[in-house]
Amino acid sequence: PPSTDTETALAQIWAEVLGIQRVGTADNFFELGGDSILSIQLVSRARAAGWNLTPRDVFRRPTVAGLAVVVTATARVAEQGPVSGAVPLTPIQHWFFATHTDAVQHFDQSLMVELVEDVDPDALAGALAAVVEHHDALRMRFECLDGRSGGSQWRQDNAPVSQSAQPLQRRDLSQVPSPNLPAALDALTDELHHSFDLGRGLLLAAVLAEPGPGRRPVLALAAHHLVVDGVSWRILLEDLAIAYRAACGDPTARLGSRTTSFRQWALRLSEHAAAGGFAQELEYWTGVGQSVDPGLPTDGAGPNTVGVMRSLRVTLGSDETAALLQDVPGVYRTQVNDVLLAALSAVLGGWTGREQVLVDLEGHGREEIFDGVDLSRTVGWFTTLFPVALPAGLDRDWGTRLTAVKEHLRAIPGRGLGYGVLRYLTDDPGLTSACPQISFNYLGQFHWSATKPFAAMRGGLAGDAAPETARAHLLDVVGATEDGCLEFTWFYAQGTHRESTVRALADQMVQALREIIAHCAQPGAGGCSPSDFPLTRLDQTAVDRLAGDGRHVEDIYPLTPMQAGMVFHGLLNTSSGAYFNQVQLHLSGVSDPPALGAAWQKVVDRTPILRSCVQWQDVDEPVQVVRRNSTVSVGYHDWTGLPDDLQREESQLLLTRERAEGLDLAVAPLMRLVIATLSRDEVVLVWSFHHVLLDGWSAVQVFAEVCEQYAAIVAGRESPSVTRRPFGDYLEWLGAQDAQAAEQHWRQLLADVTSPTALPYDRPPVEAHQTESADTVRIELSDETSDRLRSTAQRYGLTLNTVLQGAWGLLLSRYSGQRDVVFGTTVSGRPADLAGVESIIGMFINTVPTRVHIDSGQDVLSWLRELQAEQSESRRFDFVSLSRLQVWSGVGAGVGLFDSI
Repeated sequence: PPSTDTETALAQIWAEVLGIQRVGTADNFFELGGDSILSIQLVSRARAAGWNLTPRDVFRRPTVAGLAVVVTATARVAEQGPVSGAVPLTPIQHWFFATHTDAVQHFDQSLMVELVEDVDPDALAGALAAVVEHHDALRMRFECLDGRSGGSQWRQDNAPVSQSAQPLQRRDLSQVPSPNLPAALDALTDELHHSFDLGRGLLLAAVLAEPGPGRRPVLALAAHHLVVDGVSWRILLEDLAIAYRAACGDPTARLGSRTTSFRQWALRLSEHAAAGGFAQELEYWTGVGQSVDPGLPTDGAGPNTVGVMRSLRVTLGSDETAALLQDVPGVYRTQVNDVLLAALSAVLGGWTGREQVLVDLEGHGREEIFDGVDLSRTVGWFTTLFPVALPAGLDRDWGTRLTAVKEHLRAIPGRGLGYGVLRYLTDDPGLTSACPQISFNYLGQFHWSATKPFAAMRGGLAGDAAPETARAHLLDVVGATEDGCLEFTWFYAQGTHRESTVRALADQMVQALREIIAHCAQPGAGGCSPSDFPLTRLDQTAVDRLAGDGRHVEDIYPLTPMQAGMVFHGLLNTSSGAYFNQVQLHLSGVSDPPALGAAWQKVVDRTPILRSCVQWQDVDEPVQVVRRNSTVSVGYHDWTGLPDDLQREESQLLLTRERAEGLDLAVAPLMRLVIATLSRDEVVLVWSFHHVLLDGWSAVQVFAEVCEQYAAIVAGRESPSVTRRPFGDYLEWLGAQDAQAAEQHWRQLLADVTSPTALPYDRPPVEAHQTESADTVRIELSDETSDRLRSTAQRYGLTLNTVLQGAWGLLLSRYSGQRDVVFGTTVSGRPADLAGVESIIGMFINTVPTRVHIDSGQDVLSWLRELQAEQSESRRFDFVSLSRLQVWSGVGAGVGLFDSI
């Protein structure tokens, strides 16, 4: 359960958005039925509650615990005044004007809502006016530059707020008998469909139907599709309810802060396209569907217009829908759209007999490509429409099909946004239009609120267009989940397809979904695919071998440069214990050794890196596999009856046995514990772990957290919650660094270094250095000298590290007789620009070369300051592996860059 205020707040928001009772901190948003549209709602609710979150965060960290690490309590605020001025057409608006050349004013979406009986019409009118003022896109106007309604050149302008603009009309239907009321309401809605003028007036219209006492008033709302989409309607209804309560005098009801305006988004998108921001996607989109026949079988050659369009609807029951949304996604780590399109591809493959089927896929289009842009509560038409060539020729092996479709969808760049941008906002002739004859759109889950003044929804979101409007596809498949049931509406033209044909396809898709539900409920079902582990470069065969059915593997990470070096040397010399770390601690205040062991397990459970192991066989590069669960081995001994000398003897024997047993890199966890009781409240703890897991900074944090957990357990109170970013966040940062800039820096620094700085030695080494032949000399400065050293460094703006590096460089120069020396420096490896890096548990340290020039004519202070500045610059690139640095230097192969660290 949630254990912090942040987790509690996020869990409550999740429950509201997903329509479920309880959310645990480890529950996956998409495995609970979440989708990309619901992620926008989640972000919107979180921002309204004062939390700064993005949809990208939800996709990257789809658990409450994961989001709690990155969420902040300060939300970004966009421009807050009403917006007006010229607005570039967006790709979907270009598509509309290119494909709808007749009756462009008649293309809208509508809703019909029952209101509470005591609704205040004046407050409702004021609320609608407030919503129009708040959401600038509703005031858009369009002018045809060709001078005719079917022209190809259109201009969009955001009109300012007009005091005279009033979208609400009232109709008295009290004389209409109840049996005739539905027809009367349909007639009112039909009036709205024909009420829009793109060049003048509002593109939102509303009619309040007042049927008289004993019958609820009905509000019919319609908006031209040019200014709204499915996400917009959710926003509009929420804001209309808030604005109504405010108009009724509720002081707590206030519309939230504005998010990025539609105008600002359109401008940024247009500028980005003109600057070549999507050029790298051109090759991908040019190749989509090149070898795929887009045609569909037909029953006739009649017209394909809205006037002859028919529809049929199929429904999945509530229990089946719940299983599809909440049980199925976790089995193959899919999202809802993956599953629905897997079912559709199977149906279309069987119908057409093709290996691939071309489908126009609609997305919400509110993608995060610009810093500082937030569209979570922006009204407008953001939809993306792009072709996908779905694998269709697979057999009925649902595991294979789900994985194949998921991987295909994950490979689409930018969730499809770039296709429309390249086609409509650039002049590049390289993108030819693929012409799928079927479209698919899943609108997500609709949890209609019964917040006053709304009482109930009459039907769902509907659309309407002029009868003579040509349809862009032969078949349109639109899905939505309402009242807990998944529904699909299939739209077709009666002259091109018979109802029986479309009915068969729709029923087959429902049957396919039922088969998927049954398959995913089988004990042996499940698996992962390469896109589940984006930080690594694994193929499906490697994923199958490493992750199996996916139930026991949480993640797969690459290794850091230092980890890779440790693994390499560990495998090269399996008898070496160089990276086997032992910490022996004499602890007082421990009266319950099993509770101490339980505290360790709690820390392991919540720390991914402590549940990892290393796999190197049959992969291009070794990886670390994070297990979902990993039980730490804890051995218990009772030495209370032994005298002190025997206790010390047993302790030494224990250390020797533990080191001799070693650790298997391939088995998690890479740590082991022994707790020996010395007296009633004293124990010796021996913590053995592989250095590949932790650096010293992390080890201290782990032990501190164990102590806190132990104290909570023995006191019988709730364990303290520690919010840490996972080690994977650092690896993601590492993978995003500018490798070219790093290479340029190190080449410039090391290109003329042709040999390591020679160290003096007493006798020539006869073999490679081995840890078994090493010894240690410890030097400790007095307190007085240490204090003087620190204070001197601080007085002159130097770090203690710089002073020590200078001293070692000077010493090497004196002994080697060289004025240009190179030695190794171990760095913390924790980048300052990664928020929360100081508390991440893992292996960060790295060893990089430090080059020091000795100038006898320079004063010490200036020299040290130059050294500090040079090292500060090198710290920007201290993530590079030593093997890579070796290649970039002038030192020959097989020779080390330095002989001292």
